[in-house]
Amino acid sequence: MYEALLVIATIAVILLSLKLYFPFAEKRGMLAGVNHRSSHTKPVITGAGFIFYISYVFYIISFVFSTWDVPWPLFIGISILAVVSFIDDLKDLWFFIRLVVQILAVSLMLYQIYIEFSMEPFAMNASLLIILAIVGLIFSVGFVNLYNFMDGLNGMMAGITISALAIFALIDFFVVDFVDDMLIIYTAIPTLIFAFFNARRQAICFAGDVGAIVLGFVMVYMLISLLMQTGNVVYIFIFASIYLEAGMTVIQRLLAGQNIFKPHRIHMFQLLCNEHKHHHVKISVYYALNQLVFGAIIVTMNYFEVNDLVQNLTVIGLFSVETVLYFIYKRKLMGGHLLESLKNK
Repeated sequence: MYEALLVIATIAVILLSLKLYFPFAEKRGMLAGVNHRSSHTKPVITGAGFIFYISYVFYIISFVFSTWDVPWPLFIGISILAVVSFIDDLKDLWFFIRLVVQILAVSLMLYQIYIEFSMEPFAMNASLLIILAIVGLIFSVGFVNLYNFMDGLNGMMAGITISALAIFALIDFFVVDFVDDMLIIYTAIPTLIFAFFNARRQAICFAGDVGAIVLGFVMVYMLISLLMQTGNVVYIFIFASIYLEAGMTVIQRLLAGQNIFKPHRIHMFQLLCNEHKHHHVKISVYYALNQLVFGAIIVTMNYFEVNDLVQNLTVIGLFSVETVLYFIYKRKLMGGHLLESLKNK
């Protein structure tokens, strides 16, 4: 009973906080302006992603009514990220400060995973533990930033998050218990509310860094928990759309000699919407469905206990084919080239 009441309270507080935040943000000028790189045509309120942190706080409160230990390292990490990211939405922070904070938060998250999955045996081999920590740190920080890159189109971040949460829920129910069910629920609540205000032709609000970074942090925590529980790396491809779009665009810009930390307008979804005038939400739905298809294939193979090697060969093969098709179509959208025009900018 208390769980249902807490969920209702979470929804109520989020809606009330947004009602108060919208006029506050407009008054303070917390708006995403319109420029040659933007996909919107009118200034839009940004920073509304703080609702993801509010929901996570209610998730932590739920531990008071259970016998579970509060995941303090994870909570401290996400709190640090939320505060610094919201400040970054108010006033751009130096990239190095954001990176240091992300490394600190991810380190706390990895320590939480170390506790939850009883990794003490790895401590007997210090070299192996250090290697795992470094790999986990690089992957997690990279994942969080790739997730942030996807917050560039109405409905995009909400769509890929909803599809990923649906896959996580199916895995948790039908394949293996790897995460607290309530964490999925408390992540879905703000995502659906955010989608209501964002997934429309003219968005009412954007998540901002505070939303994309915090959400990416929670999602990578779930993903690594799943990898630790199963030892099957195929689950990484649950986020195929993110690797395909954000990851491949980063590689494209690196090959063109561009600064990947500066704003740009060459994501394929930006080209489709800004240059070729496709409907924002329609494109976001395509990306979400693409991710959902990859997830469904992964869930099905694991449900029927298909050999891990076959799983990985199948999914990597599909992803490779899609990557080739992605670059072929993107090259067409960019006028028959992928690098030449970028080198001149």
